[in-house]
Amino acid sequence: MATSPDSDAPATTAPTPVHGGRRRFLSFVPTALVFLLLGAVAVWGFRTEWKFGNPFRTRASAKAQEDDVQREPEVTPGPPAPPGGCALNGTRIRLASAGVAERMGLRIELAESRSLAAAVTAPAELRYDETRLARLSSRVPGTVVRVGKQVGEEVRKGEVLALIDAVAVGKAKADLLEALAQLDLAEKQAASSEEAAKKGAVSGIQAERDAAAARQAKTRVLAAQQALGNLGLAVDAEELRKLTLARQSERLRQIGLTPDYVRAIGPVTSGNLIPVVAPLDGRLVERDVVAGEVIDPAKVLFLVADVSRIWVMADVRNEDADRVAVGQRLTFTADGHPGESLVGAVAWTSTAIDPRTRTLRIRAEVANPAAHWRARTFGTARVTLRADERPTTVVSPDSVQREGDCRYVFVRLDETTFEARAVRLGVRGEVAGPDGRKKPRVEVLDGVRPGERVVTTGSFVLKAELLKDRFGGAD
Repeated sequence: MATSPDSDAPATTAPTPVHGGRRRFLSFVPTALVFLLLGAVAVWGFRTEWKFGNPFRTRASAKAQEDDVQREPEVTPGPPAPPGGCALNGTRIRLASAGVAERMGLRIELAESRSLAAAVTAPAELRYDETRLARLSSRVPGTVVRVGKQVGEEVRKGEVLALIDAVAVGKAKADLLEALAQLDLAEKQAASSEEAAKKGAVSGIQAERDAAAARQAKTRVLAAQQALGNLGLAVDAEELRKLTLARQSERLRQIGLTPDYVRAIGPVTSGNLIPVVAPLDGRLVERDVVAGEVIDPAKVLFLVADVSRIWVMADVRNEDADRVAVGQRLTFTADGHPGESLVGAVAWTSTAIDPRTRTLRIRAEVANPAAHWRARTFGTARVTLRADERPTTVVSPDSVQREGDCRYVFVRLDETTFEARAVRLGVRGEVAGPDGRKKPRVEVLDGVRPGERVVTTGSFVLKAELLKDRFGGAD
């Protein structure tokens, strides 16, 4: 019997959209988990380079390394040092393992037998030789009458560079003439009184007074002569007394002037003239005066220098100061002229470090043929500490440690044992490496032999361990 549409039988319910989406999501979960697992495996393989090890062995190795680091180095003191000796000499330090030495960053190099190019470089400047340099001024205030030389011209010793008209000079000359006249009168009066005293015409006391007046007059002559000498005008009063008054005046007007100069400038009519004279042979390198200028003694008029020799002044670093000595070879190279150089020897070293630059001033005196080199030229000075090229034992400067007045290096005896050696050092310099580059090295005169293995990088760590043990033992 057919069921009608209007019957009461229950109908089948269709699934809702929410329930269907949940089932689809759950179906993708296993697939996603598989991909996540594969990704984790890939990351692990990338980091470990797909190497499988024993996890128990890794833990054991880490534990052993931790034990090595925590284990204190074993320190064995060296033989007792003599009074004033190096206390750490011969002390040995044994590490727990070779791995500890590696983790401490110790680097080992062989002590070598090499020819050491030992030299010190320093900034330098050329200067005039101050023993052959003159700064000229007028001895008294006055007015410049004549200037006869230009900058760059050669001058000779005694040559007049300028004439100054100074009232003080004229007064000094007049004082000398007056003193000479008074001396002549006083001596005649003393002679007359002496003759009269012999005849009884005058008393002996008067004769003595006249003799004393003559001596005073002579003293005034000497004082007037000295006053002119202080101005650079040397005069012989006794020779001057032999001349007439007219000749005395003429001689004093021309005093300090050569006959050739007098002929060049014509008759000298003023008694106030004082010359500025070159005190040495050389060249006029500076001039700061013109005719008609009013000057005083504080003003420098001329600078005369003998340029046949020149000074090299260099400023050596404080750490290199104790290695530079008089007599060492010095080579100066000017900035911008590397192909030219001046060669001389260190002639002087300062007794003090400059308080501003903390450098040591040194000087070399070198010949300057044809005045080729100019003062105030800047450049570099290279001081050769040792001229010979004999092989010597050298180590890296990084290997040297200091304790008080002693210097030490650490020599590796085996993979874990190191010995502190007191060394006596020589000069520092450079050696050529396998690649041609220069490497700094220090000479060892005593304490290390070529071929021994020396700690360079990290040597301060070993020193710290020894000092820690030493101070700890003292406690």
